[in-house]
Amino acid sequence: MKSILANNSRTGRVSQIFPNPDLYKTMTEDEVMAHVTARNKEVGEIPCETESERNECLAKYAALHPGQPAIELPPIGEHLIIDEADLPETLGQDSYFEAWEINDGVASVNMTKARAIHLVAIRRVRDAELVKKDVPFMRAVEDADTDAQATIKTEKQVLRDLPATFDITTDAGTPELLKAKWPVELPARE
Repeated sequence: MKSILANNSRTGRVSQIFPNPDLYKTMTEDEVMAHVTARNKEVGEIPCETESERNECLAKYAALHPGQPAIELPPIGEHLIIDEADLPETLGQDSYFEAWEINDGVASVNMTKARAIHLVAIRRVRDAELVKKDVPFMRAVEDADTDAQATIKTEKQVLRDLPATFDITTDAGTPELLKAKWPVELPARE
């Protein structure tokens, strides 16, 4: 199955466009991809590849929508018609979809962005674990159990320090390696 990837200037991220499966009933795969690409260029979801193509899209839009303001099209850019097998390896586990980029005709994962996304996931789980420690801490206070209070306080500090102390750069040069890096202080990822 093929889809179209394009840098979206409005969001700053890659958009993935899947053709309507019904189109395949009356068109070949190449015809479907050409149709979907042309239509999405006309509405600004896929950037035009040349200035003349951009002008054609603007003229077509103006002809179809007389009296309406011109559509704002993205800057000249590239898009990819890509088979699922050629997508960045995070497809299906698209934790890092927000980090996808298209450069020089290749879809890849920007690892700096992927690390930031991974750190957000760590913080989310860490925050939930911190909340779970509140009730036991309050019980220890009620029971005047200073040993339990000290233990929980230390555990909470370890959790608070995780984003600063956990190394997500060493041995994490691919999305798969990064995804495998997870603090032992947190529950295993599902």
